[in-house]
Amino acid sequence: MISVLLLTLIPLEYVGTAATSKFASLNATLGDRLGRTHPISEPCYDDSTSDACKYVQENYVNSTFRRDVYGAMMYPVWETCFATDQGCVLNYQDPTDPTPWTTQKCEIGSLSSAYLAVESAADVQAAFAFANSTGTLLSIKNTGHDFVGRSVLKNSLALWTHKLNNISYNAVFVPEGGQADVNYTAITLGAGAQWFDVYKFADEHNVTVVGGYHPTVGASGGYLMGAGYSVLTPTLGLGVDRVLQFKIVTPDGVYRTANEYQNADLFWALRGGGGGTFGVVLESTILATPQLTLQVVSVSFNRTEETARNFLKLVIDNGVEWSNAGWGGHIYQNSFISVNPLLTHEEALESMQNASDYVLALNGSVVIEELPSFFAFFEKYVPTAEAVVGVHPVLGTRLISTSIFSNESAKAQLLEAFSAMIPFATVDPQINAVTPFLYKHMENATSVLPAWRDALWQVVFAAEVSWNATEAEKQEVFSLVNEITQPLRDVSPDSGAYMNEAFIYEPDFDTAFWGDNYPRLLALKHKYDPNGLLDCWHCVGWQGAQDERYSCYPDFAS
Repeated sequence: MISVLLLTLIPLEYVGTAATSKFASLNATLGDRLGRTHPISEPCYDDSTSDACKYVQENYVNSTFRRDVYGAMMYPVWETCFATDQGCVLNYQDPTDPTPWTTQKCEIGSLSSAYLAVESAADVQAAFAFANSTGTLLSIKNTGHDFVGRSVLKNSLALWTHKLNNISYNAVFVPEGGQADVNYTAITLGAGAQWFDVYKFADEHNVTVVGGYHPTVGASGGYLMGAGYSVLTPTLGLGVDRVLQFKIVTPDGVYRTANEYQNADLFWALRGGGGGTFGVVLESTILATPQLTLQVVSVSFNRTEETARNFLKLVIDNGVEWSNAGWGGHIYQNSFISVNPLLTHEEALESMQNASDYVLALNGSVVIEELPSFFAFFEKYVPTAEAVVGVHPVLGTRLISTSIFSNESAKAQLLEAFSAMIPFATVDPQINAVTPFLYKHMENATSVLPAWRDALWQVVFAAEVSWNATEAEKQEVFSLVNEITQPLRDVSPDSGAYMNEAFIYEPDFDTAFWGDNYPRLLALKHKYDPNGLLDCWHCVGWQGAQDERYSCYPDFAS
């Protein structure tokens, strides 16, 4: 309903074939299917009393609204040109606040002026040929869940994969080129398919898949290729561990199948090398596991700095034991939610006794229950816990090595790092027990950062940038995030960072994101994209902040 109404209020316009348009020839080739970008807040700048403006205001922080519009990111800071403040956003704390449209102009910012809603490999091939012949920059976007701004690029031609939302089930899937006796139960996903729809589809076929924690995250793009963690990852592996096959158009214009039998080097690169780098993935096929019964624990209490610190100490002291038992989930200063596919209900109660006792002593809430499937868990718990959209977060992240939990001094250092975050209202340490702790992976099968295999947790936190922040205020937020990340880097120096949730200015990003895998990834980047047709911020083969593509990223002196 949202997307239908939106198209009524903000009609789709096409670029047209006027000779003055630099995209005219491509638009003609594609049958006049290039769209002209309209920032989602534009109606309020045009007429703040209109029904279209009211609709945008009512849905400004609605992910379903944002996913269906090219001119929207889930985090609108990336709709703007971050360095110059050119853009077209509302005050996310009060979308009816007239200040934005009475004090600023509505400009496209970092969004491309023209986009192609990709429908086939031929569309991507035409776009690649056009870019190669004209020098036009390219960007690749799906739903806009992007903390680093990699899926938008000013003055580019945007390839929008949103329409490729097919989902299919195969009880006996054989990767192309493989032998019939080596087969899998699998689900194939178009690049535009989103996790809520995938989970529902999997549930209908009585299987479980590993995926993201937000309903509208795309299932085949940057999430999957960047690692892809889940509350089920401790037992079932990362997203990259479960990919069986990709269909991709590489920058040379070739439509390829990548699996362990065909284009195996590209398959390795796509399983951890990140999105927007080696081509445009049109579909992925992922392993499906028989339906799982889950034990779920959800606890919360009213916090003070003292109770939050004591809770975090409890979590640190019990983290290895809980992970050994198969728990995976998200932990905050005064709450956590975890799932376990290995324990019985009685075993779950016993395993979580320490946490239950602590929370109940504070008159908090403890729920430990059994649910029949992952989809049942997702429907009940995730909508109230999903990441808020429409805001302007700056993230920091670090993988925390398991080895530090056998060192009392290192554990104390970690607690101090967490405690330093507690006073900040906009900085909430999120401890993610989402590493493949019990999963038996095949050595060197993926290009994902090796530190994932040795880590107990992935820690992430965010500080918000105001919608109208000054340059000095932005720099303050960058400095805060960097300063809070540094103690985690210090306590776990040999690990790394999750590229999809990393600090925008993560130092030594190639080592932090890929470790020893980076040189091989860079060689494969040059093999499949020798002219550097695709590039994105801190991606494999990144051409550097001085490149014209990145003029919308502010300078930051750490």
